Amino acid sequence: MKFNYLLNIVSKHYLIEENIYLFEILKSCNFSNFFFKKVKIISKNIINESRKNLKLDNINNVLNEYNLSNKEGIQLMCLAESLLRIPDFLTYNSFIKDKISFQEWDYYYKTDYWKIIFYNMIIDLISKFYYNNSVIDKNTVLYLLKKIIIFFSNYIMKEIGKKFVYCNDINKAIEKSSKDEKIYSFDMLGEAALTFYDARKFFNQYFKALIKIGKTYNKQMSKHLIPSISIKLSALHPKFIFFNRIKIFRDLIPMLKILVRKSLKSLSSITIDAEECDRMELTLDIFNKIYYSNVCKKNNIFGLVVQAYSKRALPTIYWLNKISIEENKTIPIRLVKGAYWDYEIKLSQNLNLNLYPVFINKFCTDLSYLLCSIFLLSDNNKKLFPQFATHNVYSISFILVLFKNKKIEFQKLYGMGDSIYHYIRHYYNVHCREYAPIGNYKELLPYLVRRLLENGANSSFVNKIINKKENFRKILKNYFLNIDNKKYNKKLSLPLDLFSGKRTCIFVYNLNITNYYYNFIKKVLFYKEKIWIANSFNDAKKKNILIFEPSNKYSIIGISKHDLCIKYSINILKKSFSIWNKISYLKKVCIIKNFIFLLKKNFIEIIVLCSKEAGKTIMDCILDLKEAIDFCKYYYKQTLIINKKNFLPNITGEKNYYVFEGKGIFATISPWNFPIAIFCGQTIAALITGNVVIAKPAEATSLIAHKIFQLLYKAGLPISCCQLIIGNGLTIGNKISFCNSIYGIIFTGSNNVANAINRNLIMRSNRPIHKMIAETGGINVMIIDTSSLIEQVIVDVLESSFKSCGQRCSALRLLYINEYIYYDTVKLIFNSLINLNIGYSLDMSNDIGPIINKKNLNSLKKYIKSSKYNYFYKKINFDIGNFLEPTIIKINGIKDLKEEQFGPILHVAIYKNNQIINIINEINSLEYGLTFGIHSRNETFYKFISNRINVGNIYINRNTIGAIVGMQPFGGYNLSGTGPKAGGCNYLFSLLNEKTITVNTTAQGGNVELLIE
Repeated sequence: MKFNYLLNIVSKHYLIEENIYLFEILKSCNFSNFFFKKVKIISKNIINESRKNLKLDNINNVLNEYNLSNKEGIQLMCLAESLLRIPDFLTYNSFIKDKISFQEWDYYYKTDYWKIIFYNMIIDLISKFYYNNSVIDKNTVLYLLKKIIIFFSNYIMKEIGKKFVYCNDINKAIEKSSKDEKIYSFDMLGEAALTFYDARKFFNQYFKALIKIGKTYNKQMSKHLIPSISIKLSALHPKFIFFNRIKIFRDLIPMLKILVRKSLKSLSSITIDAEECDRMELTLDIFNKIYYSNVCKKNNIFGLVVQAYSKRALPTIYWLNKISIEENKTIPIRLVKGAYWDYEIKLSQNLNLNLYPVFINKFCTDLSYLLCSIFLLSDNNKKLFPQFATHNVYSISFILVLFKNKKIEFQKLYGMGDSIYHYIRHYYNVHCREYAPIGNYKELLPYLVRRLLENGANSSFVNKIINKKENFRKILKNYFLNIDNKKYNKKLSLPLDLFSGKRTCIFVYNLNITNYYYNFIKKVLFYKEKIWIANSFNDAKKKNILIFEPSNKYSIIGISKHDLCIKYSINILKKSFSIWNKISYLKKVCIIKNFIFLLKKNFIEIIVLCSKEAGKTIMDCILDLKEAIDFCKYYYKQTLIINKKNFLPNITGEKNYYVFEGKGIFATISPWNFPIAIFCGQTIAALITGNVVIAKPAEATSLIAHKIFQLLYKAGLPISCCQLIIGNGLTIGNKISFCNSIYGIIFTGSNNVANAINRNLIMRSNRPIHKMIAETGGINVMIIDTSSLIEQVIVDVLESSFKSCGQRCSALRLLYINEYIYYDTVKLIFNSLINLNIGYSLDMSNDIGPIINKKNLNSLKKYIKSSKYNYFYKKINFDIGNFLEPTIIKINGIKDLKEEQFGPILHVAIYKNNQIINIINEINSLEYGLTFGIHSRNETFYKFISNRINVGNIYINRNTIGAIVGMQPFGGYNLSGTGPKAGGCNYLFSLLNEKTITVNTTAQGGNVELLIE
């Protein structure tokens, strides 16, 4: 493993400015005008010959006549794809209504959308009946139409399956291919394994396929004629992520070695498929270990897929070339454009990366593909066997001019680009392998959608060649010209700039990248054994309390010095309010900016402390700190808008203007489950609006609060303007809520405590009407119908229910599942639950940490044991920490839940289609109103529920946690809070007094304005 240092270079190319990067590489590329003319001539020949020999089937006609790059095309695909999955007629019927608005019949009739599916004859016939007033029952006509839609939807999907899918069984596929002159690479379709059962199923499929190939194909045949197998590593392990690499190396590498040995016996090559960018370095690491192992000593048929849209593509090929030369073994390299672009963009924005890991301009991706091809066909490449997977005519022509009789292979998708490669086989005698997917309908759907969208998109080369109206100049672009004009996609903001330049987000580590991960872990180890001490920065008498880790009852992490009274702090705040309120808001903003800088500078220490004291996983702590910084930035930006002098309409001779100022002393009482984000958000909001603050953090997370206050004071905040009080929640909380000097309280916690605070505030005599902002919990529900994609539901349900050990106020507590998919869904949830790792929060391979304290743990255990319903849980054996098994409890409905259980407990209930309105009414009658989730592809269905459910945040076809400041303001109403929403545009106004000032300008000697002509 001599060239392992090159893997570090690969990692460093994860984020790099694409234009500068490509421009630097292009400096070493010198091609003559004659070369490009030759490429253009070959391209024109390929296009002309392809169009001559083009035979369009039904699916090609659909793609040619109607483009899938618009809304109607997506509706067509969604309708056809979903109707195959929906098991019940009611949803079937509703889904058709949703996708086809019968009230807008004229509109749809005039579009090509219907002409494609039903053809003119059918649509004319039905429309005549529909609009004929003599027809007695128009419902019969509509019923007939629905039946036709169902028929044609099934027909379209079956035709697509025949076109893009080679076979539904691997044994039949191998038999079929043995009688065919073409060369194939088989891929057992399916997304990443959700369970170990799925992983073993995929492994058996791969293994049996290799056995079948060995039995079917003659060993005397040329090796290149024998089909190869594409293997997706995430299909062999349900937790194929970088953090879990030790278990992956233990479980997956032996399986891969078995498959490689079997491939040697069958003379079939194995290609490791490319996946998302986050999985790339783990894939390379596994490839490295297999390649240097004994099973690959004489193996020249173990290959890898490289995606050209990744900025790490060229460094990866360079590394592969080096190790192939060192071991003197051939490595087949399949070069592809890339298949997960939309996912990569969304993830990058979610992580707030400073750049994207993929090229965001199609031009740059095409250029990257050609640059990778240049290296693969250069003299520097000694042992890599290039396999060019592309349908792009310019790329193909470029490679044909460049390859100089070098051993290469082209690859195409089954069902696509047949006319192009028919010409190339005939005139250039170059081998072309077809990527042939194998699988059943349920496993084919995601693949079919990708292929259809790819084949039908405006920018698709296949689509352009089919369309004879397309001009040659538009198709044949020279990617080596004018790169300086091909800047970032203007429609796509950089991940750091999601707010149109108004607010820059914090850059967050992507710890799936080795370069970031190991630097991060080194810094974490520095703070792992540190002891922290928390006190409240005043001279009042205190009580020392030892702080233990929730993950380990024997591990002391610090000492907290509890306050016994608040008078000292209140007196200081009273004296400082008038000064702080008059200080320029620009100076306050400057202090907050310094505070943000210090939060970033002390990023690692805060994360380690948060993980050890609050028991949160590393990733949860990172997101907690990110949200805290987002709150700070959002609120100070809001302040810049609020503090502008607002001039009001006036009569002549007067001026009216409207200003805001602070109320006085505000108390902030924050929870332990978000000890950074909510604590910072509450405190900064009150301070930036001119109030002075007495901050009471949760008793369980006092060390974190103390560290944050240290940074706040260091940033320049006067200690007299914000006082930290550490102590018992009941004792200090009562003193705060009874204190006459406090003008308002910002509280996040349980509903019971919020009510107690409210009662105390009301009991204060001869005081101004108090201001209380409360965000409390809720019994959060999700409903899934039969049109939802179960695999996506499982991922979202597990994240919503068990992330942060279920200790989020937005966590999912009850899942309603439609009766037709109930057992399949529950079975998958149970199997996926087993994959969750529970343990020490600083260990990044763990998904779930501990319950915050013993009291909460015992309460949750008592609830589970007292349950009269059936329940399922993952058994764990931890005696030293407050760990609780993730548990699923079956109940009849929301009426069985009396209060929120704040932990990793998910209730499931079954429902029938005719019960939806009753379920909505029952949820509303409970009067909790925080979050609600819906999983459905039926727009009418989720809009119907959204308009009737009374909650603060509704999430559709995603998880119910992780609201982003400024994008998804968070908060509920009724028993779940008072409002306004945290991270919303109205939050700061509730902390301010409003003042209107009217000036009589004529009092100083007349109205000059009237004299102006």
